[in-house]
Amino acid sequence: MAEKMLSAPAAQKFYDRIGSRYDWFEFYEARAKEQAFEALQLVKGLNVLSVGVGTGKELEKIKAAVSTEGSACGLDLSAVMALTAKKRVGSTICRADARQIPFPEGVFDRLYAGYILDLLPYSDLEPLLLDFWRVLVHDGKLVILALTEGINLPSKALVALWKTVFELSPAICGGCRPLELQSLVREAGFSGIQRRVIVQAGVPSELVTACKH
Repeated sequence: MAEKMLSAPAAQKFYDRIGSRYDWFEFYEARAKEQAFEALQLVKGLNVLSVGVGTGKELEKIKAAVSTEGSACGLDLSAVMALTAKKRVGSTICRADARQIPFPEGVFDRLYAGYILDLLPYSDLEPLLLDFWRVLVHDGKLVILALTEGINLPSKALVALWKTVFELSPAICGGCRPLELQSLVREAGFSGIQRRVIVQAGVPSELVTACKH
């Protein structure tokens, strides 16, 4: 049976409609995003790609960290999100599907994907992660955030409810459903994989970091 997911056009429409209000989700994403930013280990001169750039809030921090000696690029399927991020950051922002990254091989030192893989069908995750591998330089670093399974009673209860609602209508959940990505990241060829779960407002986020060697 095929996964019940939000189609790409439906996801685009949903996030076009949300626009800058996406930052409201900070009530359960902020802590995980802060830890993800630290995990990127940014310094001046690095070239960084943010996949699923949203409003550009994280990309703005990335740009400041790499300075003018580096580059901070982003892509997003939503035209509204891409435009919002462009206005906010002024960096190169591409309106593109994450499954077709429009950059050549081995150009980024870091790749950050925040709450985008949990929007995609499971069958798309392996080729997507292989494309992440493709655009990273040797010794490049991957940092992923995604909704995941609960680790304590409150988060397990919330995820169970989330899954029930998702089955009724993925759109109510913004197209997101919980994942566990560690094994898929390993199968894509990454090493040095680390995983932790951050719970905020009862919502569990998975932070996975890995390197291309």
